[in-house]
Amino acid sequence: MVLVVQGVIDWRSSTEAFPTISMPTFGQAPDREGHRRIDTVRIDVDYDDGTTLTVEPEDLFEQFHYSSARFAMTNVIRSGEDLTDDTREWLEAQARRVGDGRTAQSVTFTWQPVDMDIVEVSARPVGEPTVRKVDL
Repeated sequence: MVLVVQGVIDWRSSTEAFPTISMPTFGQAPDREGHRRIDTVRIDVDYDDGTTLTVEPEDLFEQFHYSSARFAMTNVIRSGEDLTDDTREWLEAQARRVGDGRTAQSVTFTWQPVDMDIVEVSARPVGEPTVRKVDL
C-alpha cells in the first residue's frame, strides 16, 4: 500500500520526489579515478527568419520530468526512427514556444560523449557526436 501511495505522489508531483519507488540507481557513478563518461546534448532550432536558437533540454521539454525528457530524447529522437506526425507537430509547437512565436524549420539534436573528471573538474569530448536533424 505504501508503494502505491508513493507512486501516486511521485506521478502527480511536478518535481521528482525522492526517495520513492523511482529512486535512481548508482551504476553510473564515477570510477575510482574520478572519471565518468556521459553524453551532453545540444539542441539548435533553425527558424524561418534565418536565426538559430540554442535551447536547453529542460526548456524545450518543460512539460516533462527530467528523466522522462531524457528518455524521450534518447529513445524516440536519438534512435533515428521515423517520427510520427504528432511528434513532429509537438516538437514544432515547443520550438515556436521557446522561439517567441517564430516558425521553426528544423530542430537539431547533437549528443557528444564526454569524459567527465570530477577530480580535475573538467570534461573533454571523446569520440564522434551523434547528430539528428528533425525537419518540421
